[in-house]
Amino acid sequence: MTKTTGQLELEAKLEALQKLLSEKVTEQTNYQTQIKLLEKQLADLNKPKLTGIQFDELREAIEEGISSFDFSDTDMYSIDYGIDYDGRVHCESFDFDCDDDLAHEVYEYVAKLFGEADEDNNQENQD
Repeated sequence: MTKTTGQLELEAKLEALQKLLSEKVTEQTNYQTQIKLLEKQLADLNKPKLTGIQFDELREAIEEGISSFDFSDTDMYSIDYGIDYDGRVHCESFDFDCDDDLAHEVYEYVAKLFGEADEDNNQENQD
């Protein structure tokens, strides 16, 4: 079966439009990537800056705070039990109730890394 001139023209137009659409999708994806990067840069603009060593020290302080916390204290958990139809006891819910205590423990270790700046001098640390 031979293709007519009209059919060939339509297929060529279709192929051209698909190519244009593909290029526009790629262009749109590039724009979205650039927008996300700029949004992150804008959000990070006013954040205090830390060096790689400071980030490592911060991570270590957080790890020390978490590892020094006593997770084995059973009074920190709320456990609701239930009974199955065959008489077996099971745990229906298990909640950690001392998240504030854990946050405080981590904060104590992190706070040891920093000195508190006066509000007037804080702008100097931002640059």
